[in-house]
Amino acid sequence: MREKLLLILVILVWIGCSTKEESVSFDPNLSLIFSNDSVSFDTLLSEKRSSTRRLTVYNPNEAAIEISEISLGKSSSDYSLIINGKETNASSGERIFGGDSILILVEVNVQSRNRDLPYLVKDSIIFRWNTNEEHVKLVSYGQDGNIINSEVICDETWTNDRPYIVSDTVVVGPNCRLNIEKGAKIYFENDAIMFVQGTLKAIGDSAEHVVFRNARFDGIYDQVPGQWNGIYFLEGSVDNEVVFADIFNGQIGLRVGTPDDDDIPDLMISNSTIYNMSTAGILAFTSDVHVTNTLVFNCGNYLAGGFAGGNYTYLHCTLSNEPALFIQDEPTVQFSDNIVISETELLTGDLNVNIINSIIWGTADEELLINNGGGAQVIAILQSNIIKSNSEIPNNFTSREINFPGFQNAFLYDYQLDTLAFAQNKATDIGVSIDLTGKNRDDLPDIGAFERIEKE
Repeated sequence: MREKLLLILVILVWIGCSTKEESVSFDPNLSLIFSNDSVSFDTLLSEKRSSTRRLTVYNPNEAAIEISEISLGKSSSDYSLIINGKETNASSGERIFGGDSILILVEVNVQSRNRDLPYLVKDSIIFRWNTNEEHVKLVSYGQDGNIINSEVICDETWTNDRPYIVSDTVVVGPNCRLNIEKGAKIYFENDAIMFVQGTLKAIGDSAEHVVFRNARFDGIYDQVPGQWNGIYFLEGSVDNEVVFADIFNGQIGLRVGTPDDDDIPDLMISNSTIYNMSTAGILAFTSDVHVTNTLVFNCGNYLAGGFAGGNYTYLHCTLSNEPALFIQDEPTVQFSDNIVISETELLTGDLNVNIINSIIWGTADEELLINNGGGAQVIAILQSNIIKSNSEIPNNFTSREINFPGFQNAFLYDYQLDTLAFAQNKATDIGVSIDLTGKNRDDLPDIGAFERIEKE
């Protein structure tokens, strides 16, 4: 009997507590708390669904509240909702127990407005309960683009009016030319790729760079490697230029396979930045590549590589894989007169490497490798470089000291030189009059892509 009374008492207490939290109150003084007063998205390409944003609605009161209406403000909206697990843009009778909450997920799929400039896309989520009304603003910007899907193009000019979105493959045909103007932006969908059989001229300036990047830039996608394939220069491609360009978040930034019988550069890169590449920044095979005032960082296997021979020149470049998202024990800057084709076959070619006034740095003990294992002729000119190495290299500076070059803050990927940088005033004057940013170099130039000018 005593046990039965105790059980009844426990049940009554449980019912009392549950009733207090679950009993709906219509008191207009009861408030709700929202995790945000607005939900915002980064600029989004039109016709592309965004990532999801979260909004939590919390009931801080002891009594339950029944929300009579949750809905989008516009009947035709670019936004969509998932309310407490249900895909719906309007809901009624959502009950929040005392001290509990509900979760609302918000997405946006911006419909094209056929405009060149970004445009504001707004709406709101309306909450009504107990004669109260609250609006949570929804804000994003849409950007229309030119869609490129499995196209072969010839003698075109891409402007900076609106971005170009490569959804699959784009090919610059043989004996054709693609001009990309300053300020133009080229966005690549997942695994999208550009092949150049003819000529690419991507010419920006110090104020308006040409941008090659992934097509998603909301949330975490803004700094994730490997989201698109790369730009591939194929055999027969000649006279290519990439100037004042930013290339990032792909697999291979620039891949060059343009074998020929001369040493005239088939690709000239200057004043550009290549980073967040899952495989390589610049990767070349039996090709002629000339690179000046260029920064390459945070790449998987190679910051720069030239294999099976070729002619490679790097002047006033900063190549750094410290820090890096990738674990890399091998040198990230490599050149070789050969490449393995099969277990019994090597592809070999004469190799000429010129690296002057550059910084080669990273997390490996040795960051530069020049391999002559193919038996071809190898000529390497290294002068006035800072190289991560245990060995002395004549006419160069080698060290394994932490931040020996003197970067301002490598861990924030800031590779400009600090006030006491070792790299200051130690370069050889080779006539490169400006640095990566377009700033004039002084009479005692600095090693690397950046020139530090002390303010008077």
